[in-house]
Amino acid sequence: MPHSASTQPVAITGLGAIGAPGRGVAAIDLALQQGRDGLGTLDLWQTELAAHYPVGQYRGDLAADLALVPGFEATPAHLARLSRSDQLALVATAEAAAQAGLSPADFARTGAGAYLGLSVCGTLASEAEYTSAVMAAKQGSRKRPPPAALFTHEGASSLDALARYFKLNGPTLSFMTACSSGANAIGLAAERIARGQASVMLAGGADSLSRIAYYGFHSLQVVSPDGPRPFDRDRKGMSVGEGAGVVVLESLAHARARGARVLGLVSGYGHSCDAHHLTAPHPQGAGAVAAMRAALQSAGLQAADIGYINAHGTATLDNDRTEARAIAALFGENSVPVSSIKRFFGHTLAAAGAIEAVVCVRALQQQVMPQNLGLRQALDDARLDLVTMPRQAKGMRHVLSNSFGFGGNNAALVFSTGD
Repeated sequence: MPHSASTQPVAITGLGAIGAPGRGVAAIDLALQQGRDGLGTLDLWQTELAAHYPVGQYRGDLAADLALVPGFEATPAHLARLSRSDQLALVATAEAAAQAGLSPADFARTGAGAYLGLSVCGTLASEAEYTSAVMAAKQGSRKRPPPAALFTHEGASSLDALARYFKLNGPTLSFMTACSSGANAIGLAAERIARGQASVMLAGGADSLSRIAYYGFHSLQVVSPDGPRPFDRDRKGMSVGEGAGVVVLESLAHARARGARVLGLVSGYGHSCDAHHLTAPHPQGAGAVAAMRAALQSAGLQAADIGYINAHGTATLDNDRTEARAIAALFGENSVPVSSIKRFFGHTLAAAGAIEAVVCVRALQQQVMPQNLGLRQALDDARLDLVTMPRQAKGMRHVLSNSFGFGGNNAALVFSTGD
């Protein structure tokens, strides 16, 4: 979003993230630096598949983590009002708000809102309640189970929780464009600020693990028994994950006026739809190319200006093949460093683009590109400069992040240094 007479630069002043590597940006930094695989055995519910298919599950104590949320009381009543997705979103938001130096009173005063990408929402809890009700009925019980989980089932629950604890009185919207949801939430929130329609926005994505997502991807036969190996010639598929990523966005003028530290800029955003297939991407990546090109145009940049691409890179056969072709078509083969971080987190669905946005801003701040963990031998569909170890990148000013979802919903974001 290049600055013009009708738009204003959009600053990032806070980052928050949680997922398989741990809680907080520092924990994620460490995992990326150490090349620590984030996958492990599923234990949120019982299934025979758990021993054979790893997931990116958050292992921390979410109830304890919620102590970071302003005004939160760890009582059964408070916890009953929150799904696991809600809790992940709240914890990531608390970290981002604290780094930005913004309190709930500040959010209320500035009329801040929140755009959040979601897909699983509260289904983990509603699935458990449904299963319990079915089992009770089979045993002859006529007692109706308490409907508590139904109140946290939908995506509005996460936004209601953010509004409640962070005193948001601006627009709150859920985005459900499958795995591009978090990226679209950030891009559209940034556009709102760029147009002068808001001074401060929270934006990101959150999703917990759930049975429907876990078994759904298994039914599509795209889950790997040895975890994702993005852009590997012999890749076998993805691993499902959970987590949340949230950024605090402000107009650059607003951030500077209050003396905030600018961590980076959202400088470009593009989205497109393949209109090709319910789950498969366009074979030549036409929609992916369109989203990336639109993001570059929005940022007023050329392909040669991009110093690093954080790929969607799910390690499924179709995604990696078509994304590699799309990158090569727009940027040229071996022209820009590329990596996917899916083996660190698993595929966190609607949270993926938001978590990866946090990673991209950190890459700019540290001038280090994260590695493409799990790679053994590069795919030969298109030759990419794959980052196999953390790579120094002095002078890197712009990075591109891709998020591609079912139905051909594609999003691309450009992040730039704040200097």
